[in-house]
Amino acid sequence: MRTNTTPFSASLLLSLGLTVVAHAGGWSWPLPPDLVTSESGKRNHVFYVGEPVSFKVGGAAIRFEVRDYYGHRLDSGPAGAVLTPKVSAPGWYKLYLYGAANRTNWADVVGGTTFVIFRNNTNFPALPDQKTPGGFASPAADEVMRGLTGMGPQRHSVRDASKPEEEIKKLEPDIALDKQFYLPFDPFRKRVLLIAFPNGTKDLAGVRKIVEHFQNDVKYWEPRNEPNGGSSGADFAVKEMKPFHDLVKSVNPKLKVLGPGTVSIGPQLLPWIEDFLQAGGAQSIDAFSFHAYNTVNGDVWLARKALDALNVLLARYGADKLEKWQTEQGFFAAMYGSYQPTHQGRWTMVQMMVYEQYGLPKEHNHLWYDKSHGFWDFPTWWENDDGGLNPAAPLMRVWSEELYGTQFKKAFDFGPVGNRLYVGNLFAGPGRAVAAFMSAGSTDGEAALKVSGGGPLHVVSAFGVERELAVAAGRAFLPVPELPVYVELTPGQTIEVVPPDWGPNLARRPGVTAASSGLPDDPQDKKRNNDIGKIINGDLENWYYTQKKDDHPWRSNVTHYPAWVEVRWPAPAQVGRVIVFAAPPWQSQGTLLDYELQYNRGGAWVTLARVQEPAQTFKVFTPSTRTTVDSFHSERWVFQHHFRPVTTDKIRLLVHDVTWGGGATKDVADAGGQTGLHQITLREIEIYER
Repeated sequence: MRTNTTPFSASLLLSLGLTVVAHAGGWSWPLPPDLVTSESGKRNHVFYVGEPVSFKVGGAAIRFEVRDYYGHRLDSGPAGAVLTPKVSAPGWYKLYLYGAANRTNWADVVGGTTFVIFRNNTNFPALPDQKTPGGFASPAADEVMRGLTGMGPQRHSVRDASKPEEEIKKLEPDIALDKQFYLPFDPFRKRVLLIAFPNGTKDLAGVRKIVEHFQNDVKYWEPRNEPNGGSSGADFAVKEMKPFHDLVKSVNPKLKVLGPGTVSIGPQLLPWIEDFLQAGGAQSIDAFSFHAYNTVNGDVWLARKALDALNVLLARYGADKLEKWQTEQGFFAAMYGSYQPTHQGRWTMVQMMVYEQYGLPKEHNHLWYDKSHGFWDFPTWWENDDGGLNPAAPLMRVWSEELYGTQFKKAFDFGPVGNRLYVGNLFAGPGRAVAAFMSAGSTDGEAALKVSGGGPLHVVSAFGVERELAVAAGRAFLPVPELPVYVELTPGQTIEVVPPDWGPNLARRPGVTAASSGLPDDPQDKKRNNDIGKIINGDLENWYYTQKKDDHPWRSNVTHYPAWVEVRWPAPAQVGRVIVFAAPPWQSQGTLLDYELQYNRGGAWVTLARVQEPAQTFKVFTPSTRTTVDSFHSERWVFQHHFRPVTTDKIRLLVHDVTWGGGATKDVADAGGQTGLHQITLREIEIYER
């Protein structure tokens, strides 16, 4: 568990694939002396559809802007004492306040915040007033907003089991908030509470008192945080896990014990987990718990790879039927000087969509941290220090609204090709059914659906905007972006995915080769395997799984743009579709911003399509996050092209611009974001007949 009292060490950060970032490299700590606060009168600036959005500002503010999740400017104008931005649709929004002066540290920014508009859904608790505390035991806790979003349980923590009375006193108010705002809602999805002992359970007498006190309210219990950092798997299983399990069960055999709570489930941790299982660890747990560092990273492939490998290992020891819990994972919106809300939004929802398919509902999936609380080394919170929310909160509200009263029923099968491009889940419960779809990284994806029971289909966006989708001749074509889209099915209505059938992948035929401009070596490490053949080997390499240098995706080594990448095959063939997999932008891995897809016609290159993905990035100071750049880049990294078939023996990407690794532009790199070199990153190019 990461707290401001137990920060990351540099070695641990590096082991997780995280860059160690000095504060001076990114954050801008001082606030403007004429800072203008944004007073909405609403807790966390939460409005409901139909309510006027209004802020009291005044002071030095002379003009304002409002932008949405994608950075589109929706409203702007002069700022009086009261602002009433013209926004009314459900969603996440950012308010900017500007003054007259242009200062060195803040330019003309004097304030601003974020706000959300929720649908008014009676299946959720009513918004309390601003004075209602979110939590007591931890400065990072907001039990109220967890309840309002329905996102999932808090990981309540006992810091010192040797002081049980003190810890009980701290936790009681937070448990009471959960009982008011979280537990009573959506009983069909079986909400439960969790208490963990992150600093260990050596004082078993103290542990017993705490378990006895909360046994009627808290069902799940977890011992030491990330024990892989201080003991072997076998030692932990025998010396800590079993005594803890036996104690909890002696208090109440109906209570559930979680473990082992490793920092990851990647290959680096599997030997430790196996050591734990070999020592009988599975007999001391009712549910397998873990933390998800570097096992999601906005990548459907990576999330599946990690969970598949874990399941294989668990099955070897008869533990694959255990419940699973993910007890510590969050994603950045504020990122060391750059503010990247779309990053948090997309990565969070990739995890939610994939984890449901592996028996991990949101009720077993802890999003962490809640609130900004001074631990800027790892700013994964979904609530900023002024109460404004980051995108994970409203996205989880809609996720909870749509899944209310249902449970996971099945994963839609898009076929071998389509399953690399899309995730689809069906949820059902008494009297209702809803399907959720999401692309792996395309902003312009589309799913063909076979519909029975008539139409239209009622479709809901990731932020809760509703519309009807036409059905013709039993077919519907659903736009599927990089965030979830929901299909609420009426009684008697069913849908099935029509898997794509595009013919064989020409890039995997014998004799196919690839080439590129620039030098062949990796631009950072000449000893890495940087074979251009990686882009046509059928694998979606992602270094974050194995963390071995040869498993990096291919990167260019060019000094100027445009640069090119070609795929060539021995004889002319018909081509009607090309799919380009760059990489989810993060640290050294980046994606494409501007390129032409071309084919060879008689020795000349002919452009089939031009992609110019907006970077949506600009310099601006945000007081609540201390950041100096806003980047609303969509993180699009999968590019699908369908065109009238042509006959050719080679295609190429003529690349005009790319991201700086995980940063859309150099401004993000300069602000201290998680960025890399200005080089092309490609994981795969697939080529189809139709």
